[in-house]
This record gives sequence, structure tokens and C-alpha cells, in this order.
Amino acid sequence: MAYNQKELAKILSEMKKTFLADPMIAVRGQNFIKQLHEYCIRELKDRGFSGKLEPKGEIKVLTSHKFKDIDVAVVHPTSGPLLVIGVRSQMSSLGKNFLNYYEMEVGDVSALHERYPLCVVGLLYLHPTESILPGNNKESFDFGRAEKMFALISGRQKSSDPQAHYEEIAYLKVNFHKNPPTIDKNFPTLENLRIDNFFDKLLQKYIERNFPLMKNNNN
Repeated sequence: MAYNQKELAKILSEMKKTFLADPMIAVRGQNFIKQLHEYCIRELKDRGFSGKLEPKGEIKVLTSHKFKDIDVAVVHPTSGPLLVIGVRSQMSSLGKNFLNYYEMEVGDVSALHERYPLCVVGLLYLHPTESILPGNNKESFDFGRAEKMFALISGRQKSSDPQAHYEEIAYLKVNFHKNPPTIDKNFPTLENLRIDNFFDKLLQKYIERNFPLMKNNNN
């Protein structure tokens, strides 16, 4: 089941309007990124998550040492989070702040897996091709290096694999100067970082972790 390209294009257009209306409020108030949260929730619902396992946004989860705000999660009433998606965007100062954001992502997934080793954790990370802040000068950013760095912390297959790795990462490079905004179809160059099968791969790993007999019967 492919991701809903039409719906994502619509969401990116709305995000652009929200950001340009007031960049500071859009980012600090999280009005901008919450639209992408809702998109992820709909994608999970389309894949059968409902009822007691209905995906929710912006909930608090106890990780290894503190409560953490989670962007999107499927939480079992007694077992805790079974599937989590972190959603991040960085609309300006890419070169200046990316390493800090990257280290935060590593810390977040480590804290989750330390307490919930079977939890399937994905990361959806969005970068603009260039900043759309009014009057902002163009800045250079090494997207290729960023792609390689994400590859280093993705692809966690088993609960015994490194806790600092995500099960799946989708890395989006979006041209917000176009109307509507467009996703760079040639990026990332690494197939496993593309959004194409991101939600399906998360679902598959969720099934493998929680319903091993179902997986064996399908082979």
C-alpha cells in the first residue's frame, strides 16, 4: 500500500501557508508540524490501526528516565507504546542546527527503546530545499551527508539491535518555493530512507514483533 501522495501534497501546501503567515508562531506553537502529525495518524489508520490501538498524537510516554512528549503513537492499555513515529522539521539554519537535532533524535529513540525494546519507532524528518523565511539568505547544506547520517541510525530489525537505531526513517526534501510544494523525487538516494514504503515497513515490523505466528503462517 503506497503512501497517500495526494493527501501529503495537500498537507504540505497547508503547512506552507501556516509557516508564511507567521513563521515564529508556526514553529513555536507547533501549528506547522502538527499538520504532519495528523497525516501520519491517517496513514496508520488506513493500515488498520483502530479501537484500543487507534493512533494518537501528542501524548506523554514514560521513557527510560522521564516522561516524553510523543508526536504519534499506538499505545496498548497495559503494555505501553507499540509503535511510535517522531515527526521533525527544520525550516531554517539547517547547517547551524542540524547536528543538535540529530543528537536529539538519537537520544529520543535510545530512551524509548531502553524502556520498550519491542517498540517499533519511526522518524519522519523534513528539510526544505532552501529556507522560505522572508529575506533569509540562501544557505548551503550538505544533504548527502545528512542522508548518510540518517542511514547510520536506521534499519533496526530485532529488539536486540542497538537501542539508538530507529526501525525506519523517512527523509523528505521539500521545495516549498513551488506551488504546491513538491517532494524531491530523486532524494534521498538511499532507497531505505524514502517515504514510499515507510508506513508499510513500520506495519510489517509491528506485526513481526507482536504477531510472530502470523508472520510464520504467511511464509
